Amino acid sequence: MPKKGRKILSIVLIICLFLAVGKVLSKPLTSAFHFVFSPLEKYIWAKGQETGTFFFYIFNAKDIYQKNIQLAKENILLKTKVNDLTEAGEENEFLKQALGFKDQGDFELALAQIISKGAQGDYILIDKGAKDGIALGMPVVSANSVLMGKVKSVSANFSQVALITAKDFSFDIEVGNEDPQTETLALAKGQGNLKLGLDFVDKNQIVQANSLVFTAPLGGNFPEHILVGIVESIQNNPAQAFQAGQIKPYFTDHLTQEVFIIKNFQAIQNEE
Repeated sequence: MPKKGRKILSIVLIICLFLAVGKVLSKPLTSAFHFVFSPLEKYIWAKGQETGTFFFYIFNAKDIYQKNIQLAKENILLKTKVNDLTEAGEENEFLKQALGFKDQGDFELALAQIISKGAQGDYILIDKGAKDGIALGMPVVSANSVLMGKVKSVSANFSQVALITAKDFSFDIEVGNEDPQTETLALAKGQGNLKLGLDFVDKNQIVQANSLVFTAPLGGNFPEHILVGIVESIQNNPAQAFQAGQIKPYFTDHLTQEVFIIKNFQAIQNEE
């Protein structure tokens, strides 16, 4: 074999070996990667929400540097305020009041930050994991008390959250109708690309566009009466057994850097 051919073959073999090892160690390597680069990922996520383009950072490097200094100062002030809440009970009460969960029960809340959004689906990565008491299935809401999703996978320092719009994601909901004293039970279904479907609506119920949508206690996926969004459209096809339509999820308008995890929801459900 020519010398050039042997060199190419060696490179191919090295690449294959690297990929094989990477597949075996993918989870710990991914966790280690996020541990090292999470500060940069958080910063890009926060600024990316404002610009939506990577090139913003190239042409505005000076401004970003100055803003980063300001953010660091604000972060120090925020940490000081958190440290002032010396008891865990006081801190949790502060978080509950901030979220408007006074009447929702004794929720234990954990504050986390979004590091990045998954490129392959409706998922986000947050900077809290098993070391912080985060576990599979815990509900996640926005800083505006809007339902976002639930924890899908957990590593030591990070967790992946499946958004409610992820494909095959479904949960029970209550939809407001013409009678303010009653609500219609239905099912919300994730369709991917931040879209949420509405299904299994009773044909005898009158559901209108812009009706509010909340979580329902059935199924045990989420605590009840957390805001999901509004009915975007509804169709009552005579050939179908149920009405169906689309929901506009509110979290897409509130996808900020901070989220809250409801840590003890499962315990509350079991007690009930």
